[in-house]
Amino acid sequence: MKNYLLFVTLIFSLSLSAQSLESEKNLEIDSLRKNIKLQEVNENYIKDLLSLCTLYNQSDLDSALYFADLAIQNALQIDDQIDLQKAYHLKGVVHYYQAEYSEALKDYFESSTIAKNLGDTSAWNVSIQNLGKAYEVQGEHDKAYNYYKEGLELLNDSSSARLRALAYSNMANILFYQQQYEKSLAYHKKAIQIRTKEKQKNALAYSYNDIAIVYRIVGEIGQSLRAYKDAYAILKRLDDKRGLTQVSSNIAGLYIDMNRLDSALHYAQQSYELATTLEARHELMGASSQLSELYERKGDYKSALKYNRQSHALYDSVFTQEKMREVALLETQVRFNEQEAKNKLLEEQKKAQEASMDKQLVVTIASLVISFLLIGVIMVFIKERLKQRELTKRLTAANELLQHQQKELALRNNEVKEHNELLNNLNEEKNHLIGVVAHDLRNPLTSALTLSQLLEVELDGDNQDCAKGVKNALLRMNEMITRILDVKAIEAGHMNLNMSSFDIDEVVETVVENCEHTAEKKEIQIIQKLKPVTVFADPNGVRQVLDNLLSNAIKFSPKNEKIEVEVKVCNEQQASVIIKDNGPGISKNDMQRMFGKFQRLSAKPTGGESSTGLGLSIAKKFIEAMKGDIICESEEGKGSAFIVKVPLDIKKSVAS
Repeated sequence: MKNYLLFVTLIFSLSLSAQSLESEKNLEIDSLRKNIKLQEVNENYIKDLLSLCTLYNQSDLDSALYFADLAIQNALQIDDQIDLQKAYHLKGVVHYYQAEYSEALKDYFESSTIAKNLGDTSAWNVSIQNLGKAYEVQGEHDKAYNYYKEGLELLNDSSSARLRALAYSNMANILFYQQQYEKSLAYHKKAIQIRTKEKQKNALAYSYNDIAIVYRIVGEIGQSLRAYKDAYAILKRLDDKRGLTQVSSNIAGLYIDMNRLDSALHYAQQSYELATTLEARHELMGASSQLSELYERKGDYKSALKYNRQSHALYDSVFTQEKMREVALLETQVRFNEQEAKNKLLEEQKKAQEASMDKQLVVTIASLVISFLLIGVIMVFIKERLKQRELTKRLTAANELLQHQQKELALRNNEVKEHNELLNNLNEEKNHLIGVVAHDLRNPLTSALTLSQLLEVELDGDNQDCAKGVKNALLRMNEMITRILDVKAIEAGHMNLNMSSFDIDEVVETVVENCEHTAEKKEIQIIQKLKPVTVFADPNGVRQVLDNLLSNAIKFSPKNEKIEVEVKVCNEQQASVIIKDNGPGISKNDMQRMFGKFQRLSAKPTGGESSTGLGLSIAKKFIEAMKGDIICESEEGKGSAFIVKVPLDIKKSVAS
């Protein structure tokens, strides 16, 4: 009972302390807001705006952004470069917390440039570190590493302990992404040593969190949990909600690894609630994904689906839209600069014309003063001048018309750009959906295929035939999914080729051997005309392409026919494999579209086989990626010949 009372008393005192700190912060904010209303624009006024921005940074990001913008406007008004640099830096921090990374990068670049011009090495270094952090959170680790490295090189004897610790901590994080864990731990320990000595409690908590991540990766789970708990305790005392959001999520992840799901769920829910309160989209995205995984493992699929959808929506909002908007802003800026240059040129031309007119007027007056004898000449001159004015008016009208047409053209370009952006978004959503569906179908399909193969072995008679039919259907479905995934990988530019030297005649023999069973069913004879030729390509890719083409030749050939497969050397740089059949041939219309996606040709397989319409498209992309080509020679009713060209191994050709 005594211990319980002590616990209640402790909780009550901590609550009063937290309320007191929050009350003091609110009083400070109210005081600053009252002061700035009474001040004129000067350095003290701007410093009060910066203080308000800093105070709101932990609770109200919209208000923080408002005061940062106000500070920038007033600093520009009185040309206060020092406070202008600080204002851009604070604005970048607000945008970073809002997950507006392209905006944060622009603000940090402004801050860095001003600090460099001022010769303020410390402020310059801080801006460089923040640029690295903005690139790091977007996954551009090479750019982040370059900025962190530059920050370390800027450190000198006069650098503050806080800046030195920041540089070590950031370099440790990027070395972690590069899987240099020992170096990462060494830099983290340097940062912790400095921050402990300097009593930088908030920064020390983040160092404990970061080193815990490294310990977790290298398998030191006890060290990792201890560091996470140290970070959590410090941030709890400081009431740093943003830091607690991140650390709670990391502790939950560690408990997931330890299979302590209830503890993990407690910290994950705490992270989600804090991120929601702060409106921190990046942290909310991670917390949603974590809750989705936990609820799925606990069997609550409804909740898992809810948080999974929320995570994907946040991801699209933070990254995809961010990149598109950044590109749109850059394009708009370029167009604006072009238009401004044209307007400036027109203005200079107009000034030149006006100067010319003034000069002519002076000459006219001088002529009148010199002699009345030149009146006739002067009258002619005046007449010519009137004509020139008329021409000037017409030129001005033409310029105005040109400017109007340029504005209309800009509007049309914006409409086209928006339409293209919509099409790109729809295409990305389509590719994403295809990838998700194909990957989600692959696992159950593999299980079903394994089971059908077991049933085919265990059963006999008609039952075995049924199991064999199921297996064949599943194999066709697996082939279709593989084709779809190949198309997705090709469109995303993720083709992984393993280029090497190999004898293509051996690959051809293997392909023919694999297809002979299918050919025997239709009593088709495959005739090989091979010669040893060494090529430089991806052997698996070439095998897949040849297998597809030979399978097609068998599909479209009637029974009791022959298929010829020949290896030849085309020239000094290429070898070819020719697959010739005696099928129905290909029409001129089909020849034009045969290598497109999902294009089914008018000719039908002679044995009722199925086709996805993806094979030739994938084969074409594979061979072109290897710097080769596929061409087709065909005539309706006289069969077809597919010629696959691949590069020769030049080194072996020269040696031989």
